[in-house]
Amino acid sequence: MFDNVMRLREPAAWTVLAVTVAAIVLAVIRFVLALGAGVGLAAASQDMALTAMNLTLVILVVALVWACVFASPTPRATQLVGVAAVVVTVGTLLTIAGTLIGASASAGTLAVLLEVLGGLLDIVLKVVATITLWLILRGMLGGRIAARAPIEAPPAAAEVEPEPAAPPAEPVADGPPAWTPDPNAGTVWASAADAAQGTPGAGPTDPNRGGWHPVQRPELDGRGEDDPR
Repeated sequence: MFDNVMRLREPAAWTVLAVTVAAIVLAVIRFVLALGAGVGLAAASQDMALTAMNLTLVILVVALVWACVFASPTPRATQLVGVAAVVVTVGTLLTIAGTLIGASASAGTLAVLLEVLGGLLDIVLKVVATITLWLILRGMLGGRIAARAPIEAPPAAAEVEPEPAAPPAEPVADGPPAWTPDPNAGTVWASAADAAQGTPGAGPTDPNRGGWHPVQRPELDGRGEDDPR
């Protein structure tokens, strides 16, 4: 419900202002018609002072303008205050002029004094309302009063902290190879008997190994000399 009231305060202020303007215009028209009908200036002015601007309307205008400015300013708060200040000023001037001119219609000094005192409170309140509206407008134009509700900054997007970089892979220490070659791989024996007896063969790194070469076998050489064959 509070949100509805806040949303309707500016339309209500414009509506009350329109009613006030209509009352002032009607009072001026009645004043002109009264003069045309032969009514005296003092009597017509006194009637205009009473009907030009009702004090209740003035209080409503000031209250609604105050709500539109100081309770989360509305989008057209500055225009509203400016129009209200002009309208109330015109109505106040007409009230003062009508009261002063109409006072001359009273017979006697005492009657004039009572007439002025009777309308004095009404005039003072309208003057105070006029000054208040002009001060508000001056403050808004000068930047001392916010003319628009502050715009809230959108919430900052949550900053995503970058993931820590993975530490560089440490070099793997050279360990023993997964496959160990057979130390006898590539070793050549002169015969299978030498290999079976554990006689060292000629390996691939043996400097004495180099292609085909004769094998020294004394036992066979000696037998060959004795053998007649």
